[in-house]
Amino acid sequence: MRSAREANRRYFLEAYRTGTHGWAVDEPSPYAVSFLRRLRGMAPGGRLLDIGCGEGRHAIAAARLGFAVTAVDYEPLALSRARRRAKVRGVEGIKFRKADVLSLPFRDRTFDVLLDYGCLHHQRKSDWPAYKAEILRILKLRGFYVLSVFSPKFRFFRESKRPWHIAYGAYRRCFTPSDIVGLFSDCFELLEMLEETGKDQGFWHVLMKRGEEA
Repeated sequence: MRSAREANRRYFLEAYRTGTHGWAVDEPSPYAVSFLRRLRGMAPGGRLLDIGCGEGRHAIAAARLGFAVTAVDYEPLALSRARRRAKVRGVEGIKFRKADVLSLPFRDRTFDVLLDYGCLHHQRKSDWPAYKAEILRILKLRGFYVLSVFSPKFRFFRESKRPWHIAYGAYRRCFTPSDIVGLFSDCFELLEMLEETGKDQGFWHVLMKRGEEA
């Protein structure tokens, strides 16, 4: 029997191979972009990591805002699509790398900003400690963390009594505000949490700042 992580990988391999899936590929989330605009003057180093970059829409948006962007995904086909999309749009300088969020190939405290649009909510709860340890390791003290995750209003969870869902092998989990606070409040200051509205409702968008502890 395949492990959950292997099943997830197979799902994303097929999604990027066919290009048929349920998420946007061109326009970045206006919520994430709004946070990034705010951070241009607050993150002096400007080094940003896009975790689980997919086809690169948020990496491209961040680069256009002036950040020095590194973008990672564990699916090579996603990175190929992202590189091609950046080239077509005339965006240069993004460093695309194959990497797993649970074992990132970067030195401690490398980045000023971390952006996770839709990666954490594909991690099983048992992997949250490893995920959290990695983002804390690579993020600078007083650095910023932009997170977008499914809320219980996302279409897979509206009629569900449980906070997780598996379809076509892919694991997804929704988060409540208390879930987010409980997971991150010991090491991050929550600056803003917005619930997405409109036709694409079903996300929480969160801006956090890491504390000054060692």
